[in-house]
Amino acid sequence: MDDKFDSTIENFLVNNEINDAEEEYVKNFRQKTGRFLGQSKIKQTPDIGNILLRMLGEYRYYSRKYIENILKNFYKYLVPRVRESSTIYSPISSEKDFTRMNSSHFYLQKFLEINELSNEHAINLSSLYLEVDNKYLKRTLSHYNEKSKGTDIKQKKEITRIYNKLKYIDTVVFIDDFSGTGDTIKKFLKIAADMLKDKQVIVFVIHVTDRAKTNINDSFKKFGYRNAKLKFENESKGFFESYEELNEERNKLLKFEQEVLESKHPLGFKETEALVTFYRNCPNNTISSYWWDENKDWHALFQRKNKILDFFGEKKIKEIYEAILYNLSLVIPEQTSNKYDIKEILYLLYLKEFPNDIENFEIKRILGYNDKQLLEQHNKLLSRDWIDSQGNLASEGREILSELKLGKVDFSDLTKSKSLEAASDSLSFDDEYIPVRFR
Repeated sequence: MDDKFDSTIENFLVNNEINDAEEEYVKNFRQKTGRFLGQSKIKQTPDIGNILLRMLGEYRYYSRKYIENILKNFYKYLVPRVRESSTIYSPISSEKDFTRMNSSHFYLQKFLEINELSNEHAINLSSLYLEVDNKYLKRTLSHYNEKSKGTDIKQKKEITRIYNKLKYIDTVVFIDDFSGTGDTIKKFLKIAADMLKDKQVIVFVIHVTDRAKTNINDSFKKFGYRNAKLKFENESKGFFESYEELNEERNKLLKFEQEVLESKHPLGFKETEALVTFYRNCPNNTISSYWWDENKDWHALFQRKNKILDFFGEKKIKEIYEAILYNLSLVIPEQTSNKYDIKEILYLLYLKEFPNDIENFEIKRILGYNDKQLLEQHNKLLSRDWIDSQGNLASEGREILSELKLGKVDFSDLTKSKSLEAASDSLSFDDEYIPVRFR
């Protein structure tokens, strides 16, 4: 077992080009994997440990460096094939909630950053629907008739303005990290078809499953796209689809995840059987033993992060500010309410919940900081010994949070409306609160 373990770990590190990585998922990976496979639930069912170890030998991990190279190479592919002045980039929004900031938003921003493109090159096409009264969400916009009766002038102008945004665009490029079933992209393509089917459409996904690839390509035809293509860096089948002789092992793992882990997504969402993790997060299409974290007696190797904050646009950010201020007013004692700068406190809370974060993507949006401003705040907190040289919360910073009764409060909780209970010595929301308001 030891030789097999060592060789599998070595294959994982070599295949994924991981060398002394400081990223949270793969830091001290050999020791982490040893602890993962040494859990009591696996010792009770050793066959499961053997299956999980074998799958690690074929696991795909996308490091930050690898992702950046992929995005650079994709842009090099695009340059000779599109007119830059007539090309826009868009994320693929969740079909459940257009307003949710998902991983596609992050990787689009990363693409723009890596290739030194301004935000003017990007637009969230879902937001075009959000700008129209809700009753138009269920209507096909291309069927709009200027002469239609019963539509007020303001609504007519909104619809006209939406189409004018796309009038001079030849190419629309969508960017996403992973597609396991293709359902999210399929539903998005259906919604956007009337706006985009006559344009060149390129859907770029870093990793796609065979099932998703078929679903997406079929969607181009089904919804009438005349010049659309799917591009991807890597493709894979479900693990057990590739090894039909392991059907017995599949059944054992399925039963383990259903009955022992009590996973809601055994073998991954819709049994996708993926073996993929990105340095930012692990897709729920991945076999759930690796990421499921809702069983207190199970410690996942690639635990999913509840990190994609639920905000969209300036209006949503304003709502989050208000939620943060309200929730802080419920907890922070009145006598300490003006002692610290609120943005510094929020940054400490963010680092407490999300240590070793390289990107700081969400906190920059919440605080309204650019890279330079965030670096200035980082250096200020470092000089006070509130954080350490690695950018993580130091003991002094934890003491500050404890003083403010925030030791057990998560940053993400603050963004939700009325998520905390008022302390006996906290401010009333009616008071003019907040520790040195946003500046």
